[in-house]
Amino acid sequence: MVFQTLSSGQIGRAFLALSLVGLSAAEPEPTPAPPFRDWGAETLEVLHKDLWLPEKKLYAEKANVAERKPDHPAFMWGVGVQLSAMAAAAELEPEKRLGPLKEYADTIQVYWLKHDGIEGFDVQPGPKASDRYYDDNAWLVLALAEVSEVTKDKKYLDQAAATFRFVMSGEDDKLGGGLYWREVAKESKNTCTNAPAIVSALRLHQLTKDEKHLETAKRLYAWTCKTMQDTDGLFWDNIKLDGRIDRRKFTYNTALMIRANCLFHEITGEAKYLEEAKRVANAGEKLWIHSTGAISDSGRFAHLLLESFLELGKRDKDPRWKETVSRCLVHLHDKMRDENGRYPHRWDRRRPGPMQEVVLLNQASPARIYWLAAQEMGKPVEEKEAEKIGK
Repeated sequence: MVFQTLSSGQIGRAFLALSLVGLSAAEPEPTPAPPFRDWGAETLEVLHKDLWLPEKKLYAEKANVAERKPDHPAFMWGVGVQLSAMAAAAELEPEKRLGPLKEYADTIQVYWLKHDGIEGFDVQPGPKASDRYYDDNAWLVLALAEVSEVTKDKKYLDQAAATFRFVMSGEDDKLGGGLYWREVAKESKNTCTNAPAIVSALRLHQLTKDEKHLETAKRLYAWTCKTMQDTDGLFWDNIKLDGRIDRRKFTYNTALMIRANCLFHEITGEAKYLEEAKRVANAGEKLWIHSTGAISDSGRFAHLLLESFLELGKRDKDPRWKETVSRCLVHLHDKMRDENGRYPHRWDRRRPGPMQEVVLLNQASPARIYWLAAQEMGKPVEEKEAEKIGK
């Protein structure tokens, strides 16, 4: 065996090499995010092919795929989710998607109806007897506020404010306050109206600086938490006028209350709101999210829970929320999507084989969350921080 004496310079270079190896091992390259943007684009493309009504410039409620027969124009709930999906896509691809977004936002004015002295979006285009839902309109407030931000056009913010006036016309003092679900049948007050209305009020406060919206949000928040929240932090569905509570729990009701707490924290700086958002999100993850990434609910509800996790993650900086969203979306894309790129009603099971009928809500929901995930996870942290500084 031959031993070689090393000079001090050689020893120093050896230690440097070992140090670099150690650093490399300790700091591996981050795993690239799944191609959420591509998945969102594909979903919008398939949806458009199946459900677009070119003569009306609207999307259909559903379509028989085999016969290629789209149905009547979509109900307002689906319109709101599709508009929000298009807005999220336009945020990342403005050159390609701003034009269609504005065209759709303008065309859905055919749903706008004045009845009993107040205007709001009807469930279907007229002419027909009025049948307006307060929750549908709350979703439209959120979508139009986002359209206004993406397009930089104030007319959509004005439309959001006008829509919010209709939402708030559903409030009275029965049951101590709160908003009804449906205008023509005031039989229940639902979390699916009150929770998005709180978030709508907070978004309008942020965008208009009008303090009355913040006061409205605080009032609705107090009623919803007092009346509709279980001890585990999650939210029941509705309360009838006789005081009977429907104790079913759906992801979207809890999701919007997570977002409400996130926005209250952002606006007021009070730590209690962020702590409550984390408490409720943890309970929601425990109840609905499987280790596989499956979500035990309909996609039309579940995409909002994932959106709330992204919102919370931006504020508490816990990487677990992004990891959870990523795991759920990989499962959705790889296990729930059929061979033609279409999505089922549930996000925890589907029938084998290609789908024969598609519904707008079931396709717009994955499109929306794919594009939001692409916004949040598709860029390096340094690039996001640089953009904030630039603004």
